[in-house]
This record gives sequence, structure tokens and C-alpha cells, in this order.
Amino acid sequence: MKLCVFPNDPIQAYYDKGEIKERYYNPQNVFSEIHFITLIDQDIEVSKIQVIGGKAKIVIHSVGKINIKNRNKRLEDVITIVKEIQPDVVRAYNPFIEGWLAAKCAKELKIPFLLSLHTQYDSNRQILKKTNFKKYLVLKYTEKFIEPYVLKSADKITAIYKIIEPYVLKHCHNKPEILHNKVDCEKFANATALESLQKPLILSVGALISVKNHECVIQSMKNVNANLMIIGNGLLYDELQELIIKNNLDNKIILKKSVPHNEIQNYYKSADIFALAYNPEIEGIPMPVMEAMATGLAIVIPPSKENFSEKLEGSVVFAESNPNSFARSINELLDDELLHKKFADKAKIKALEFDIEKIEKREAEIYTELVSIKN
Repeated sequence: MKLCVFPNDPIQAYYDKGEIKERYYNPQNVFSEIHFITLIDQDIEVSKIQVIGGKAKIVIHSVGKINIKNRNKRLEDVITIVKEIQPDVVRAYNPFIEGWLAAKCAKELKIPFLLSLHTQYDSNRQILKKTNFKKYLVLKYTEKFIEPYVLKSADKITAIYKIIEPYVLKHCHNKPEILHNKVDCEKFANATALESLQKPLILSVGALISVKNHECVIQSMKNVNANLMIIGNGLLYDELQELIIKNNLDNKIILKKSVPHNEIQNYYKSADIFALAYNPEIEGIPMPVMEAMATGLAIVIPPSKENFSEKLEGSVVFAESNPNSFARSINELLDDELLHKKFADKAKIKALEFDIEKIEKREAEIYTELVSIKN
């Protein structure tokens, strides 16, 4: 079988962020060919990212940037390319321009369209209304003219968080299947701790952007006798570094911009507690939380939005998204060895629900089901 993917970003961007994961686009090696349509003039060399396709042949078709003026011409070019590929399935990861292109190609070739969603776009829109009004206006346009078309065109919709479900149902009657991100439990459980890191160590992993709310965990460290390492990069790096210095915390907090993906598990293994005060109205279970669970760390995160729980109760410690609450929860785990072990063990067991083999199996089944229905 052949798969045609419309990724959210150029493949080069995922490579630069260290997000090149084995068989990510080819669960259980169900495809012999995987073609990427990327909206850039030139993308990365295939040899650098072959692992994401497993045993499949990978081809990247870079078609250039798209805008209001050239979108119809770009659409014609993309449809021509996809007709030459003759894929069995097309897949997109957002309901915007990439999803629009995928939907149009699927309709033209009469092939199944799988849409996978990784964000609660309505909640994200409300945040942008306060923080980036220009981008908010763009997303209000897509909400009216693009997103409903993409969502209604999909033969199957998957979502990595339950919190995404109401967004989908607002625009169409195609209830999404919750298909969480996948984590290699064995890789994280069997990692090697780094002896050079000072203990006790609190770890936080995530892009340095507002929705991750790193300020909360940083401020909490004023009342925690431990070290904190935050692994991530983004627009708020300088601002967070200034916050650390302003509060005289630079002797106990390290901002580390990046870690090679094949080494990240060793940093988790070196930590005592994982803490992340992300926005639960946008994210259900961020990937770093799953990786921390697979490692067997005690975890402190905010509670899920009511009625959209990811069923983590008893496996993690919930704290309100403020420094005092996070400090209190972290200190309770540091001070009580039995409590710490209880949550660490529970987290490790819970992580098996997101194990790569289980999620890949279901993902491969979805592809097979879509193709068989269309045939």
C-alpha cells in the first residue's frame, strides 16, 4: 500500500526539533511507499529521516509555499502529483491548509482521507485572542471557511486527547476515535541515569511557549529544596531565563534548549519527579508526561477539564496551576518515600496503555479498515 501525508510542517522542522521517531508514519510497516507533500521550496534529504517510514520507500514532494493568491494553482499542482503517486490513503494532521489540500486530493482520487488532530483548536483560538490578535483573526477565517470542510470530508478522524472531541462534534457528526500518542515504554524504562546531574532533580520537558506555563514550575522552586531542569526551546527562552535570575534561582534551575532524541530517556531516568503546568484545556496528556510515566517517575500536573478526563486519577498527582500548589505537591513527594514510590509505580503501569506496540497495532488496523471500505 501507498500513503500520502500532508504534515503540519516541513520534515526538516521535525528533524531540527529531534522529533524523528522510528516508524512514526508507518505503523507495523503496513506501507511500501510513503509520500510527503510539504509546503516549502526544498525539504530535507530522505536519508536523514528514513527511520520515520520504517521499511517503506520515502519520497518528499516539496511544492513551495501557499497563500491566498496562489492556492488554486498549488492545489492543481498537488493533485497532479498525488495522481501520479496513486496512494491508497491520504492523511493530514490539521484542519487548515494541509488538511484542505488532503481533502481535495482524496475527493478527486476517490480515496480515503484520515485526519488526525493533536490540538484543541477552539481553546487555542481563545488564547490567541488575548495574545496574538492577528493570528486569532486568521483562525476565525479558517473556522468559518476551511475547518468545517476538512472535518466533514474526513472518512475517519482520530484525536490524541479526549478534550479535542467537542471541537470536532461542533463542526461535524464524525465522532473522533481517541488514539493517544505512542511511547516506547521499554526504551524509557531501561534508560541509564546520568550521574553528573545533581539530586534531587525535578524535570520538566516542553516547548518554551505560553501554554506550557513553565513560569509556574519555576516560581514553585522558591519553596522547593531541589534542582529543576527544563528541557525545551522557544520564544520564551530569554524571558524565562530572566525570571530565573530575577528570583535568584539560577543556582538550582537549568534551561536546556535541546537534547538528542536518542538521549532524552536518560534525562528522565536521572530525575526524581516530573512536573509540567501545561494548559489542560488544550492538551490532554502531552508526550513528555507519557515519557515520564514510562520511565516510572512520580508526576505532578494540572487536573483535566471536567468531563474530558484522560483517566489519570491515581497514577499522577494533580496540582492547581499555581506555584504554591505545585510546590506543595512536589514537596509531599520528596518528603514521603512511600507516597513517591506509589505514584511512580502507578504511572509506569498506566503508561502501558500508550505503549508503541498497542497504539501502532490500532493505527495499522485503521488504515486497513479505511482501504477495505473504499474498495
